[in-house]
Amino acid sequence: MKRQRIAALVAEMRLLPLAIGLGALLVAPAAAQYYEYHFGRNKVQYERFDWHVLQTEHFDIYYYPEMQTLAEHGAYFAEEAYRVLQQRFNYSLPRRTPLIFYAAPYHFQQTNTTPGFIPEGVGGFFELIKGRVVLPANGNLYRFRRVIWHELVHVFTFHRAFQVLRDHRVPPDRFLPLWFTEGLAEYWSGPPDDQHEMILRDALYANYLVPLENMYRIYGTFLMYKEGEALCHFIAETYGEEKLLELIEQFWIDRDFRRVLEHVLGEDFYAISDRWERWLKRRYLPDLPNQSLPSLAAHTVVARGFSTKPVVYRRQDGRQMVYYLGNEGAYTHLYALPVDSAYDPLGAPRVLIRIGRDERFESINLLEDRMDVSRQGLLAFTTRSGGSDVLHLYDLEHEDLVATYRFDRLVAIYSPSWSPSGRQLAFSAIDEGGWIDLYVFTPETGQLERLTRDLYDERDPAWSPDGRSLAFASDRTAWGDRYAMNLFLYRFDTGQIHQLTQGLRRDQEPRWSPDGRYVVFSSAVKGENGRFGPRNIWAVEAVPSLPAPPVATLHPETVPSPPLRRLYRLTNLATAAFDPVWTPDGHLLFSTFEHYRFAIRQLPDIAQYLEKPYQRTSIALLGSDPAWQPGRLSAESSVRRRPYRRRYSLDVAYGGISISQSALWGTSGGAALAFSDLLGDDRWYLMVFHAGQSSGDLLKGLNLAVSRIQLHRRTDVGYGLYRFAGLRYDLTDPDAAAEYPLLWEELIGTYGALSYPISTFRRLELNTALAWSDKRVAIRGIERQALLLSNALSLVHDNALYGLNGPVDGWRANLTIGYTTDLRYANVNYYTLSLDVRHYLRLLRNVTLASWGMLRINEGREARLWFLGGSWDLRGFPLFDVRGSKLWFTSHELRFPILEAPSLYIPILAPFGIANLRGALFFDAAHVWNNDYAQRQPQLYAGETLGAVGLGFRLNLFGGLVLRYDIGYRYREGFRYRERSFRQFFFGWDF
Repeated sequence: MKRQRIAALVAEMRLLPLAIGLGALLVAPAAAQYYEYHFGRNKVQYERFDWHVLQTEHFDIYYYPEMQTLAEHGAYFAEEAYRVLQQRFNYSLPRRTPLIFYAAPYHFQQTNTTPGFIPEGVGGFFELIKGRVVLPANGNLYRFRRVIWHELVHVFTFHRAFQVLRDHRVPPDRFLPLWFTEGLAEYWSGPPDDQHEMILRDALYANYLVPLENMYRIYGTFLMYKEGEALCHFIAETYGEEKLLELIEQFWIDRDFRRVLEHVLGEDFYAISDRWERWLKRRYLPDLPNQSLPSLAAHTVVARGFSTKPVVYRRQDGRQMVYYLGNEGAYTHLYALPVDSAYDPLGAPRVLIRIGRDERFESINLLEDRMDVSRQGLLAFTTRSGGSDVLHLYDLEHEDLVATYRFDRLVAIYSPSWSPSGRQLAFSAIDEGGWIDLYVFTPETGQLERLTRDLYDERDPAWSPDGRSLAFASDRTAWGDRYAMNLFLYRFDTGQIHQLTQGLRRDQEPRWSPDGRYVVFSSAVKGENGRFGPRNIWAVEAVPSLPAPPVATLHPETVPSPPLRRLYRLTNLATAAFDPVWTPDGHLLFSTFEHYRFAIRQLPDIAQYLEKPYQRTSIALLGSDPAWQPGRLSAESSVRRRPYRRRYSLDVAYGGISISQSALWGTSGGAALAFSDLLGDDRWYLMVFHAGQSSGDLLKGLNLAVSRIQLHRRTDVGYGLYRFAGLRYDLTDPDAAAEYPLLWEELIGTYGALSYPISTFRRLELNTALAWSDKRVAIRGIERQALLLSNALSLVHDNALYGLNGPVDGWRANLTIGYTTDLRYANVNYYTLSLDVRHYLRLLRNVTLASWGMLRINEGREARLWFLGGSWDLRGFPLFDVRGSKLWFTSHELRFPILEAPSLYIPILAPFGIANLRGALFFDAAHVWNNDYAQRQPQLYAGETLGAVGLGFRLNLFGGLVLRYDIGYRYREGFRYRERSFRQFFFGWDF
């Protein structure tokens, strides 16, 4: 359902909502005079959604007109879920719940309801501040229904749990563990699917099943979801379904949920854990002796990282190549692998196309998409580029990208398949309304033809060798409401759709045999025990003719056909197989899942498996049952429909930002408020605090800031007003004393900011500010007034890939030019140039060479100072003590692992949250100056080249807090003088 929860969504923060919104409010020093910048990728608003609201009995459903029909189905599913969950929880929700629907995952990733990026694979989330449920459709109505149920279980759980705390007068200082809330949401949203069975089977067979007492080790992972679902199933089956609700109603008794489990289930916690593991083994282990692990049953072609979607092509020079998608711990790339006639590798895989580095190839779907090669050697594949998918054609002979196609009103494109002539491509695609259908595209003319137009999920088209039909997978069956998919044939001459397989099966990824007699596919079959079995490779006869009658037609004719069709199971695997390819020389290539990773394997001489299959069965297709019809609440019936009107509500209210007595700041105290509309597109920030030195300084020490950030357009817009006044310790002010830079300043002004994302990786930023400045430096007897106008233009690039401690691959850069002037007195007049480039070269999977170069110049009257020093840049020197109006700086680190996930083999470390311990060999060098490059200013460390060499250690706690400890030597005089050794402790991610 979802690979990660809300914690995983805040991977990087967008520039304007917080960096400008809160940054302009909280940074009192001269907002009009000092330029700062931020890296990070861009969350681009490619679409201008025209939001409307459907009001049902219990929900406000937000949608846009293109997806109205889909929203009406979602409204039906939501009310359906409400009626069932109301009984299961014995509880009614206290207020209406807003449901925000998106037609496709790419639309969903543009949402502003959360400021962070939404990774691919996240199926939706329940947001706590405003109680919003936000989720996309993906073309499959059964999955859409299940995600709605899943998220509404969260809504009921949240409200019921806090009602329990209120009823027992217990403060809300605890909540249910994530494995339980996600497991319950999975369990009560529908029966276990084939992925659930695959993961648990593999976890048991490969011995990576995590016991209940160690569930925190897999916090937020897909494995945690599936183990949590199995635990809830176990509790319901062993102790009674009512115990699941009782666990919620009794969780107030102890902060430790283990004690709650013991109290409700009446057994020792470790006895419950052992009993659950035995329950799992009884379900899965008896089947293992009759099955084979993929690594033992098939020959390995590629077993590095995650490798899927193989295709085969013999080049004109005679070399046979396997092309596939692979992820070896960083980006997903398209690889080329030379093989011999037995498909044994002849060398190491080579990256053919790098994904995730630029806007042409932003991302690629590792699991749900396929590629295909024409006889002419053109590889067809899709990637995300901007707000939608594009179709690429790549010449394998010349290894050159020859064409890229983008289609209006198509958001996502899947699994292109070449016609036998190599002149047309068939694919499935999701349109703006959220419906997935079959299309045929002719590159030569640019003509796009839509073959189907209905509410069913249609995927994985495969063109027959004679060019007369398409095989594809669809849920247009009588069992579609029970997660079944079967294979179908689309006939081009009649426009008819005929059923090729049927039953409670997950038939997917069809491919034709070279002679057109068979279609091979992967399938998980639901057994008599109600569970899906392992996913295996099957073949079905596609000749001599087609089944009758057709299940859908564009023409009235029907084609008579025999009543039976034979199926052959070609593999007998214990886990799963995907992506079968019947090669021209009679081999079967496919990807397998084993030990929580995907590998590409092959079986020789597929004909022998047809002669002696593991299972042979026949199916009758005469009089096929009609396809399922999902429910729908029409906007023209009892449901009210209205345009969306922006209303603001409070997000954050915080009082007492600082209430203390300080020799520097005096008395300070205040409040911060943040408001936004329901969709998160429009945000207001208000802050007020007092920085006076006595109670008589009420007005003089009053600080106030108001900002507005608008995010609904592609260009983010921010503007605001502020008044900052009081004593300030400002390291960047050139008039302040070097030893003790204390000054008093009043700033009254306004600012504006624009951020235009060129792509996910690159953006332009424009900032301007106009402020009245009244500055007094008592120590030096300086009084200065100015009407300051500041402008800055920045170009930012960032395609860096993050690990737990910081970037590990890619590069990022910022080029900023700016100008600040005093419009009234000409007391201030200087320009700014800043260039910051950081590059990360991944030498090995866990070893990175990081390089950082920076040049910063402020030149002119009252040019502000830059600063260095401390663990974040120039190590060995005091924090921020190296200062000057101009500087260059470089740093290089060789980052390597010392202990990765140590709690897995040293369990005693687990309660301390130690995620990893890494090391870094570092070299730093810098030079700052003000007037002349070599003019010494000892109190600022200016006028000489400084440096440091040493070894650093990085300790990551709980996956988010990085402690830094550096030891080494610091150098002066251009590295001619080693001054002394140093030890430095701080915190923060690697640069």
